[in-house]
Amino acid sequence: MIRSAREVAGGFERRAEVCVIGSGAGGAVSAALMAEAGHDVIVLEEGAHVPRTLMTQREEEMYPLLYRDQAQQYTKDGAVAVLQGRVLGGSTVVNMADCVPIEDAVLEHWRQQFGCDGFTTAQVHDAAATVQSVIGANPIAEHNRNNALLLEGGQKIGLTGRAFEHNRVGCVNSGYCLIGCAYDAKRSAALTWLPRASDAGALLQTEARVERLEHDGRRVRAAVGHLVDPVTGVPGAPFRVAAERFVLAGGAIHSPLILLASKVGGSAVGRHLSLQPQAPVAALFEDEVRQWRGVPQSGWLEGTGTVTAEAGLDGFWLEGVAGGPGQAASSIPVGDPWEMMRRYGDVAALLCLVPDRPGGRVKRRRNGRPAIQYAFQDRWKHHLREALRTAGRAYLAAGAQQVLLPLAGAVPVTRERDLDQLDALPIRPNAGPVLSAHPQGSCRMGPSSQHAVVDLDLKVHGSDNLWVMDASVFPTTSSTHTMVPVMSFAWLATERLLG
Repeated sequence: MIRSAREVAGGFERRAEVCVIGSGAGGAVSAALMAEAGHDVIVLEEGAHVPRTLMTQREEEMYPLLYRDQAQQYTKDGAVAVLQGRVLGGSTVVNMADCVPIEDAVLEHWRQQFGCDGFTTAQVHDAAATVQSVIGANPIAEHNRNNALLLEGGQKIGLTGRAFEHNRVGCVNSGYCLIGCAYDAKRSAALTWLPRASDAGALLQTEARVERLEHDGRRVRAAVGHLVDPVTGVPGAPFRVAAERFVLAGGAIHSPLILLASKVGGSAVGRHLSLQPQAPVAALFEDEVRQWRGVPQSGWLEGTGTVTAEAGLDGFWLEGVAGGPGQAASSIPVGDPWEMMRRYGDVAALLCLVPDRPGGRVKRRRNGRPAIQYAFQDRWKHHLREALRTAGRAYLAAGAQQVLLPLAGAVPVTRERDLDQLDALPIRPNAGPVLSAHPQGSCRMGPSSQHAVVDLDLKVHGSDNLWVMDASVFPTTSSTHTMVPVMSFAWLATERLLG
């Protein structure tokens, strides 16, 4: 059963066996398994239930309805836009549908550097296979011209290009993935795990923002908060949910926020944040690209990307990307925005995906809002310069008339030697558009409460009945895309919790 705030406008109190806070990749998996095991489950989701019939494919309507802060959530200095879904199904409703499991070397990195040996490599593989089967993961068979140009240029300069797997089934190539699929082709948590939970008897309460947890030391007694307007976030009536077990799955920004408000989890809460910042590169071609049609992100180039047990993810990857005209206009790197939008149909685009090291922090402001502290790391800057240079070379090899680099002071690149300007251009906050779609690590797992928030079963250190199951538990960047890793660990932790 899905229930909106309008149906309980005066607020409510409820008791359940299990309270799951957040309905994205982690919360949805846990809720489904708990409910199917016979437990009385309630899921609390701050966003609205937005079925395909309400997905209008209009940016000005969908960003306020589907994204946290209308897709305007930024780091404290305004340098990085941190994109997160705020809707029933969480970010799985608005992501690019890429299915990338955790690689073995990353798991080994976590074991060696952080003592995270709670789950074996085989267990993680089995969990990934299970969750990918549920969401319908399959290889992308066809590239639109935007992605094809990236792969063509990469091949000409000697880079390996690959196609993603995705969880679209019956895709019609509309290209509106970032503002919700009006065709129900993207097999998000809202179409897979959450219906399973509901069919097994779970209550899915939408438009309910959890603000803190009531506890008596080791045991959480209740989650309390307010019903909210699904677009503006203006609070309404209060609610309180008492339960025997609690699963916190609010994401790497808002899970620590709830723990901080509740004074639960110890001194590591909010620390060790990774944002995996990405920067866009655009290229103007002589003939039509129509980046907005087809699968927006289907192909990628390896760049210098490596995965080792010593360093985890390192280097950079280049991934095709596309968005609507509103998003494109707000993220045009440099040059003449008017001319670029006039010729929007001839523009190709990619994202430089550059893994970072844990170093950011989430704090709680007096008004309850998050303060995301983050600084660009020297290693990240070095790899970003390499990525920008490689992206420029690839686009020129594919026949681009000019390439736009996302740095203040950059001039359009029309020949390869123009890329030498990268040696002198500073990479600093607010010098160009940078975004994060994969925040991780603010409630990291580990064997010691001194350095970690949750133990190797994802239970909060010092708590008897509170687990965290989202990307915040990862010690470092888990993968280039986090949906499958989050689902995998939520599956493993819930199975262990039940077993």
